Amino acid sequence: AQLAREASIRTMIVEPKLGPMEKGQADGINVRSMEMFEAFGFADQVKRESVWINETNFWSPDPENPAHIRRIGRVQDVADGLSEMPHVLINQARVHDMFLDVMRNSPSRLEPDYGLRVADVVVDPSAADYPVTVTLERTAPGREGQTATVRANYVIGCDGARSAVRGAIGGALHGDAAHQAWGVMDVLAVTDFPDWRMKSFVRSQDEGILMVLPREGGHLVRLYVELDALGEHERVAERGMGAADIIAKAQRIFRPFKLDVKEVVWWSIYEIGHRLTDKFDDVPEAQVATRAPRVMLAGDACHTHSPKAGQGMNVSMGDTFNLGWKLIAVLTGRADARLLHTYTGERRAAAKGLVEFDHKWARVVGARAEDDA
Repeated sequence: AQLAREASIRTMIVEPKLGPMEKGQADGINVRSMEMFEAFGFADQVKRESVWINETNFWSPDPENPAHIRRIGRVQDVADGLSEMPHVLINQARVHDMFLDVMRNSPSRLEPDYGLRVADVVVDPSAADYPVTVTLERTAPGREGQTATVRANYVIGCDGARSAVRGAIGGALHGDAAHQAWGVMDVLAVTDFPDWRMKSFVRSQDEGILMVLPREGGHLVRLYVELDALGEHERVAERGMGAADIIAKAQRIFRPFKLDVKEVVWWSIYEIGHRLTDKFDDVPEAQVATRAPRVMLAGDACHTHSPKAGQGMNVSMGDTFNLGWKLIAVLTGRADARLLHTYTGERRAAAKGLVEFDHKWARVVGARAEDDA
């Protein structure tokens, strides 16, 4: 959306899916992301359509009956003076819609190219123009295996934790292996849990934790549910878990309250880990003084976090907001290409801090909730 505003810059967005996102995935928008949305002109629209999160509730085992939970605290969600913007919840697909509208109405009329995935990326540091060659494969039924080649000045890999772009430049994620399965679902349900339409952290005695997040529209609620620990080399797909497993685990955590799920609108089960790449670009440390980056990574391609602090989409948008204006400055001749070296330093430091925060959060959230109460 940033690059689309510059008519002189030709941008191609490659997306393996066959069309725009319609539902699911991330939903929490923090105050810094809301401030970024102001730069794109749709912050007020997000405010109108979203659920505002003003308070957070904490639940933990009842000392008199540890098999049951009880509310132990309610705190203000956003500290006074942090921002003029609220913390809100809104479907990621809706956020995509707003970015796509900005692109369509920009001078370049940019639209994503759906049905293409990155197969390989090759950089020729000696080439002056279009030094990056990208091989793309088609994903549409009947066209699988067909390839196309694109040459570019810069390539940004926003292709997730199993990033093909990261692999092509020799990068790797380091840190905790993904040994914990989590389930997430948007549900229509009947329950006597009193904080069903409030942001809540629920910690049970033996069944793990879950988060309750109300969805926009006043009917659906999202649940993030801690599921099983995984073996060192085990993948979540090997367990064969589904929506019924998420519901059953949530019902056990909510005891003594009842949860009757009437409809599951969307669900997913995934692995989590706290991991980080060494560099967010393709330039080895020994060559930083002699060449500028040509391939850069953003989002889960270079850092992953637990879902408990809601960092994934927000940190990813922070990455690309930082990188977007720098690319524009370089591509329009207003800044030297060496400016792009600052991206790794600035955003890796931010991601590293969040990985460390996730570790600390996981250890102390229970004790902190007790203190707040």
